[in-house]
Amino acid sequence: MTSHKLTVALESRSYSIHIGSGLIKAGGDSLLLPRLRGHHGVVVTNTTIAPLYLRQVQEWLAAAGYESTAIILPDGEEFKNHEVLQRLYHEMFQAGVQRNGFVCALGGGVVGDLAGYAAATYMRGIDLIQVPTTVLAQVDSSIGGKNGVNLDVGKNLVGTTYQPRVVISDVDFIASLPEREFLCGLGEVVKYGLLAGADFISFLEMNRVEIAERKPRSLAIMTHSCSRIKADFVVRDEHDLLGVRAALNLGHTVAHALEKTYAYQKLGHGEAVAVGLVCALALSQTMKLLSEAAFQRALKLLDLYGLPMLVPADADPEILVNLMRRDKKAGRGLSMVLLRGLGDPFLDENIDAGLLREIIDKCKKPLVVA
Repeated sequence: MTSHKLTVALESRSYSIHIGSGLIKAGGDSLLLPRLRGHHGVVVTNTTIAPLYLRQVQEWLAAAGYESTAIILPDGEEFKNHEVLQRLYHEMFQAGVQRNGFVCALGGGVVGDLAGYAAATYMRGIDLIQVPTTVLAQVDSSIGGKNGVNLDVGKNLVGTTYQPRVVISDVDFIASLPEREFLCGLGEVVKYGLLAGADFISFLEMNRVEIAERKPRSLAIMTHSCSRIKADFVVRDEHDLLGVRAALNLGHTVAHALEKTYAYQKLGHGEAVAVGLVCALALSQTMKLLSEAAFQRALKLLDLYGLPMLVPADADPEILVNLMRRDKKAGRGLSMVLLRGLGDPFLDENIDAGLLREIIDKCKKPLVVA
C-alpha cells in the first residue's frame, strides 16, 4: 500500500507525518526517522500497548542505530497527572537520558500527552518521536505539539506546546484496538468532517463499511485527511493565540465538562466529543447559524458510525455549564466553537448560559430525523 507523507511547516520546528501500513516492523523503513541529536532514549508506553508493540518499536529504532529503554506506565486518563509525570522523570533519569536523548511516545493520547510534556521539560527539552497507536492519537493528539497533564479541577490545565521531530502513524496498530476504543477515535474523525465540509463528509459517508472493517487503505486515507486538516490549523496558529486553532475544539467544551463530571469513567474522550458535537450542532441550529439540512446531515453521520449522541440523563446542565466556564480555553465569558455551515467553524465567545443549559437538556433526547 502506498504511504502518505505530510509536512507540518513550522520553519525550524517543521516535521513530517508518515501514514501507512507496515511502517514500523522488522525490516520497516527506519529512514522515516530524522537524524536525532543522540543515540539513546526511552520508549514511553503503557501496560496495554507494551505486550503488543514495544519490542517491535525498539527493534525498529535499533535498526536505525538508536538504543532505547522502555518505561511502562499505567493505562487510563486518570493517570495523566503530576504523580505519574514525576515517576516518568525519575525513570528517564535512571535510564541515563541526557540532553541529547530522546523520548518515543508509543500509545494513545494519554501516553502522547505525558511523554510529550516530559520531552518538552526534561533537561529543558529533548527530541520527541510520536508513534500513535489509536485512531484518536493518529488523527489528532499526536499532531500539533500540545501536551500536558490534568489537575483535579479540570482537564489539560497544565502543559506546553512542543513539536515532535516526526510522527509515524502506522494504521496496522489500529487492528488491535477494542471496538469501543476504535469508535471513540471516530468521534474525532467526524469532528474533522464537520470542520472540513462536504468532500470529507462524503468520503466518510461512502466508506463507512471499509473504515468499520479497518481496511488499511481506507484507514490511511482517513488518517491522512484528518492529519492534513489539523496540520493546516496548526501552521496558521501554532500556539493557539490567534483564534484560528480554536476551531479544533469543536465539540470539546461540552466533552471536557462531561469527562470531568463522570471522573473520566463513563465516557471515553471520543464518545464525549461525539456528544459535545451534538450539543454544538444543536446550538448552532437553534441560533439559526446552521440550516436544518446541514444539521441533520451532521447528526446522521454521527449515527452512521454508531457514536453516542445523547447527553446522559443524569447530567446536571448547571454543573456542566459551570465547568465550561472554567475550561482552559474559556475567555472572559462562556465560549464554544459553533458552525455557520458544514466546513465553516467559528469561536463564539458570548454564549448565553441559559440557552446552553436548555440545549444540554434538549440533547438528552434523540434529535435525528429518520
